[in-house]
Parts: sequence; structure tokens; C-alpha cells
Amino acid sequence: MSGRGEPPKGSRGGGPDGEDEFRVVFDESFVRAAVLHEPSAQERLRTGKGPRRLRRVLGVPAGVFRVGVLMSSVVLVLAAALYLGAQRGATTVHDSVYAPTVLVRVSLAPGPGVAPVLVAAGADPFAGTPAAFWSEGRAGILLPVSTSTSHFNGPQVQEALELARDFVTGTQLDPEVWGGTRPWAVALNLEADSYAQLTAALDHPVDDDKHAATGWVTRFDPQQIAVEGTKVRVSAIAAVAETPSGELVVTLDGVFVYAVQAKADAAWMRFVVHRAWEFRVDKAGLRNGKIRVRRIATVAAPQACDADSSAFFRPLFTAGTTAPATTWGTVAALDAHQTLGTLPATGKSCGVLSAAV
Repeated sequence: MSGRGEPPKGSRGGGPDGEDEFRVVFDESFVRAAVLHEPSAQERLRTGKGPRRLRRVLGVPAGVFRVGVLMSSVVLVLAAALYLGAQRGATTVHDSVYAPTVLVRVSLAPGPGVAPVLVAAGADPFAGTPAAFWSEGRAGILLPVSTSTSHFNGPQVQEALELARDFVTGTQLDPEVWGGTRPWAVALNLEADSYAQLTAALDHPVDDDKHAATGWVTRFDPQQIAVEGTKVRVSAIAAVAETPSGELVVTLDGVFVYAVQAKADAAWMRFVVHRAWEFRVDKAGLRNGKIRVRRIATVAAPQACDADSSAFFRPLFTAGTTAPATTWGTVAALDAHQTLGTLPATGKSCGVLSAAV
């Protein structure tokens, strides 16, 4: 560079304010010295350095992308932890509120002058009884008109009623269940605590107020008893109300009359199972199609009081005596069709059947 030089056409004079105008002029030697040198491939290999390229992922610079992924992962982990913690807390509170389902069971043995009525094969086993005018099967379970409550609309109330009726139908009116098959279809509609108690009772029946299979379902020993499966007469009605805690309580009271036969005999006999259920369901349960069983009261007749009826009902085909002295509770003489409001609050009891079924 030669420093300050004259432009090709000579001086252009000073600036407007009288000062000289300064210009920088580069000669050819400066330009040649300033030529940029791009390293060759071999030079890059020798130095171990390649051309720098800005890496991108999905159009985003790699560094920014990595930071975004890291922050997203942290957010997801925190959200999952909060959700699982809330779920665990909610489940603990929800399940701890409820005690096990209470099973009240009463066997009614025929009293003096009351004998089981045997019906000849081919005859109508229900003729001459109130059951002759009842509906068969599920049609005999009547539901009320579904009206809204304080916190449940009409369709939600209807769904709760249908869940209760489905459970009753599946546990009382299924011919396979009568022979000992588990009512899996409706058992899956139970809340976890009720489901666990039901399956434990079916797997390992115990003659008490929590683990008796016959406290839940109607079934008979298939080696000894046959049931005429197409002619179960039913008279049942349901009701619904809302509790102050915001649950729906569905109650269902039903009388089921079965025609049963001892396999060693050709005659048939009527066997009555009268039950009253109390179900509970909340909004979370309705969303999941789940219902909880709080209490089931059962009267079975005619059935001997001293028979172990925890696994199967034991129909009594011959006239017996009055209720034997046992350590069980006792109830006044009952008609198997009458209301169950006078039964004990819990446990197993023995009573006298006051009228033929």
C-alpha cells in the first residue's frame, strides 16, 4: 500500500467545509496479499479439521433442539409424578371410606304344618301361587322413572339403575351361575373392593357374613340339584336416592322363585330366594361403569338351618322340624315373600317358614 495517493483523475478538492477529503486507496499488491485461502481436502485431513456446518434437526439448530427436548422431558416427568401422586391419594381416600360388603343370610326351615310342596314332573310348578302371575327373568325387575337429583341428571340416574339391574340379573338369573360358574360379566362392573370380596367368596366360601358365596349369587350343587332354567318367576322393584355426600344409593328388593329338582327324584319343588341389595355409585364410578355393593340381605326357603349353605343353597325336599337350637341368631317366623325390613343388621340367622312357598 502506498499510503495516501491521488485518484486517477486528480484531486477533487476539499470538502464543503474547506477540509481535505481523505480517501483510502488499495494498490494491487495489497489486494493480492488479501486473497482468502480455502484449505484443500488433503489439508483438512492433515489438520483434522473439516468445514464447520451448522447442524439442524427438523429445521431447528441442533443446540436449540436438544435444549427443547430436555425441557419437554422434565415437564413430562413432573406432570406424571403429580398425576400419579394425585391418583394414589384419591384411590386411598376413596377405598378407605368403605367397609366390606355385609351379607345377611337367613335360612327358613318349614315349621309345624308347613311342608315343601312337591310338583309332579310335567306340571306347572308355579300354579296356585303368587308367582304364577309374575314375570319371568329380567322382565320382573322393575325400575322407577329416572329423574334428576341434586348432583346427577336423569341419564346418570338411569345408568346407575341399569348397573344395579345388570348385577342382579347376572348373579340370580343366569343358568350357568346356578351351576357354579362365576358371573364374570357383571363382576367386572363392580368397584375394586366389591370385586375382590365377591371373587374371594366364590373361590373360598366361608359360612360367615362376608365370604359366603350364596350371600352374593344363587347357585346349587350341580351334582345334587337341577334347576328348570326357563321358568324363574321374579317380583322385584328398585329405588334410588342421593346421599348428602353426593353418592347415589340404589336399593333393589326382589323375590325369585325357582323350580328345583333333586336328581334322585322326578318331582319338582319351589325354592324361594328373597334378597334386598344396597348399591352405591358416584360420578367417577358412572364414568367407568362401576358400582359398589354395600349390603345384601338374603332369605332362602325351604332350607335346613343346620346345613352349610355357604357354597351352595341346600333346598329341603322333606318336612323338617322347627328351627334347631344353634349359635346363630334367630328370627321370627317369616313368609319368604314378605318384606325384609325386620332382618338382623348382619350375620347368619335361622328362622321358621310360616307358609309354604
